[in-house]
Amino acid sequence: MTVIIADKELAIAGKFFRTARLRHEWCDFLDNVPASIKQMQCSPQIADLFTFAQDISDEPITHPFYKESASLAVLRTTTYRQWWDDMGFKARNKVRKGQKSGVELRVVQLDDDFAKGVEGIYNETAVKQGRRFYHYGKRAPEIKEELSSFLDRCFLVGAYYQNELVGFMKLFHGKNVLRTVHIIAKIAHRDKCVMDALIAKAVELCDQNKVGYLHYGSWSDGGIGEFRMKHGFQRVEVPRYFVPLTVRGKLMLKLKLHRSIRERLPERWVRPLFDLRGKLNSIRYRPSKALAHG
Repeated sequence: MTVIIADKELAIAGKFFRTARLRHEWCDFLDNVPASIKQMQCSPQIADLFTFAQDISDEPITHPFYKESASLAVLRTTTYRQWWDDMGFKARNKVRKGQKSGVELRVVQLDDDFAKGVEGIYNETAVKQGRRFYHYGKRAPEIKEELSSFLDRCFLVGAYYQNELVGFMKLFHGKNVLRTVHIIAKIAHRDKCVMDALIAKAVELCDQNKVGYLHYGSWSDGGIGEFRMKHGFQRVEVPRYFVPLTVRGKLMLKLKLHRSIRERLPERWVRPLFDLRGKLNSIRYRPSKALAHG
């Protein structure tokens, strides 16, 4: 469910306890926080709780709302050469391999051929990192429509091997920051270090556009977290605010119901449960021959 408030599109999640946030969070921010919040509170009950985060490059502003820290994976960029020199030799070797594997990186336009290539990437496997892959099963027309958001402020980079799209990334150009809206590569071409080559290209674009930060999603542990750290990403904390819009919203904050189940679990439980989820999902979402063969 989506609604428009203060010329911003909000996404509403939840049934009994409803939480609203900007639909294109991290690409879109409130222009006037106090006025927008007041409009939400005076509107028909669109949600019980509204949450928003501060941008990385914004000057610190303290809003009079309950807040927690949001942990982001951020690379502070100066020049491509500086990034290259600061990396460990293993990460540099991965980038070199990606650049020498025959994979060609191009800044491209969104067209039907590109969307068809992305369809092949999305439908390679139903499970990624132990979870049902959100984009699995999507077809080119739907993919093209989804990728069309903010195109005037984005770089679309394709990774091609022998004219096959084997990876791509969409980077949003914000205020002194490039953000990975999406970055993915085919598992079948993992030996070519496509993801490493894409990260290198993102740093190159930061350098060319005089951008100070490369933001690659939320901070995490495990394989993805290790991949980010090897390429120089660090944990950066920014405030995330939670604003109750109804009595139920106040109750949500009081009982900590605004947090996900994962955030409320003891840390020692998380990894075993993730491993179990991965095993169950690999059985539940076995590859579909129809999707595999188009």
